[in-house]
Amino acid sequence: MATSSPPPTGALPGRSGSRDEGTPKVKMPEGNDAVLQKAASPLATVSSHTDPWPHYIMSGACGGAAYHQYAKMNNPRMAGITLAVGAAYLWAGRMLVNGNPRLGYDLGLITSLGLVALAGPRASSTGETASTVMASLGGVSAITNLIKSYQTRTGKPKELGYTRE
Repeated sequence: MATSSPPPTGALPGRSGSRDEGTPKVKMPEGNDAVLQKAASPLATVSSHTDPWPHYIMSGACGGAAYHQYAKMNNPRMAGITLAVGAAYLWAGRMLVNGNPRLGYDLGLITSLGLVALAGPRASSTGETASTVMASLGGVSAITNLIKSYQTRTGKPKELGYTRE
């Protein structure tokens, strides 16, 4: 009767080898010389893999905020402005799909800065949750659109590469 040796430490049941077998390895590409380019590279990579969905999600969030402003806060003027911001996000996402990424990222950046300008002062003065969430989402969206807009013009930051070893 043959005895089997115990699996290696950290091995998954039913698999031979170590736990790291087949996991993706992230490689920082050559050409990202500046610290900001190295920091922006992962964000640019994630954005490239998920676009245009973040723009569509922001459009939906603006639609929800417009409903909240109209129905709950009885403020139809701000509801209309927020709907216009949501439509701009929707158009920016469509520009990415239709093959015009420079315009899509530029429009997304301007729209995000506008959203921060609309929701930021109210979020800082009142601390209202809806305004704080919209200002925060607008800020994150502005950063990613700025990085992608810069990348479409210069080619930097270069995106991360994934390899399986």
